[in-house]
Amino acid sequence: MAPGRHPDRAWFPAGGGLARGLAVLAAALVAGLLLPGAAWAQIKVRKADCLVEAGGRTLINGACEFLTDASAYGVGGFRLATYENGYIRYGAIVTISSPGRGTATWSREAGGKPEDGPTDVVTSNGACWTGSRSRVCAWKLGEGRPGFDGPGAAAGLTGPRLADCLLEVGGESRLDGACQFRPESGQDGTRGFEIRSYIGGKLDILAQLVREPQNPLRATGYWNARSGALRAGESLGAMAPDGPCWQNVDARLCVWQPGQNRGAWARRDGGAQPAQDRGTQPREPDPAVSTPPPPPRDTAESRDPPPGTFLKLSFKGRCESLMIDGEDATAVCAPAAENTSEAGSPKAGFIFGTTDDRAMAFLASAKGWVEGGALHQPIDGLLLAEGKQSHTIKVKGTCEMPDPMGGPVVITCSAQSANSTYAVRFRTDGNRPVLEQKPPK
Repeated sequence: MAPGRHPDRAWFPAGGGLARGLAVLAAALVAGLLLPGAAWAQIKVRKADCLVEAGGRTLINGACEFLTDASAYGVGGFRLATYENGYIRYGAIVTISSPGRGTATWSREAGGKPEDGPTDVVTSNGACWTGSRSRVCAWKLGEGRPGFDGPGAAAGLTGPRLADCLLEVGGESRLDGACQFRPESGQDGTRGFEIRSYIGGKLDILAQLVREPQNPLRATGYWNARSGALRAGESLGAMAPDGPCWQNVDARLCVWQPGQNRGAWARRDGGAQPAQDRGTQPREPDPAVSTPPPPPRDTAESRDPPPGTFLKLSFKGRCESLMIDGEDATAVCAPAAENTSEAGSPKAGFIFGTTDDRAMAFLASAKGWVEGGALHQPIDGLLLAEGKQSHTIKVKGTCEMPDPMGGPVVITCSAQSANSTYAVRFRTDGNRPVLEQKPPK
């Protein structure tokens, strides 16, 4: 959809309004509109880096079997398990009841079936599903866990390491960038950690997180409150986990590995407030976004098509970051994207896929606007597809797309649901996108 054009009726030329448009979009996604590879399998099994904390115990902390089965556990649901002599030792299941919400069950004891164990209502928190008594997490092998919370600490690796940290206190950013991270290794590697930052070789910020031995989902934070103070004697209060962060209403402490994509956690309250608005040092602007290419020439492609014309722009390029339901999926983001619309309608779709057979479409039902040479499109719906299953959820967000006809641009979309975060940053390769037009029926 060229900047400034905001079609008015549906995403697709097929009749039947919104429901028909979504059905067509779902069919296109499931058919592999963007995704390479064969047809999607209903059940998938792969290795993952897992953490299962339940009933005050750590049941799984390291490599495990990760199984998805949409028919058994719902779209996005899964089972984690470790084995001993060919039999399950410990396992956990997350069954999805609605987007971002589900039920966790786990093995009551070694060798017990996870489906027969205790249950807990859980909600999505990044790569984790968290409830009052449990936390079930799964990350891709080799990518590293946010906050270094995992097997490395359990193995007793307690030496300081370079990290990327964020500390917010009372709505102000007190640390945002490089820090020194030291995990506090307990029997199960979940005692907590300490972070330090330095200015000119001298200590600046010191903060600690101490987790409760009997409840690993609760912790208390402390910090030095004054630059250079050698003791973290000021309490930050009780804190709860949220992805790579521990937080409460007044404070937030986050740790990432160096170079790891922060995703939506770089912003407070689901991304409503950029970090630079809280007093931190602003990052250098991306020239591809801040300086959009010149407008397209007056060609047949750039003239307004008749109302009802289906428009699809297909891009190739590089996906720089992708977050699906709070999970960092950048490593499997497909090098292609699409923008669909219908002339004369305010509705549009921005579609992205992955190489492991998932797809995500940001949906708009209201007109956007052009500012600084870029389209700013409000987003109010999101369609997720995996296998033969797909569902839509209500979100609030924005997609931005500079004029793609004159050179490489960066397309960004971010949206927040009631329970999770979805975001993408896609850089086109500079070639003109393929424009497809279908006349009105």
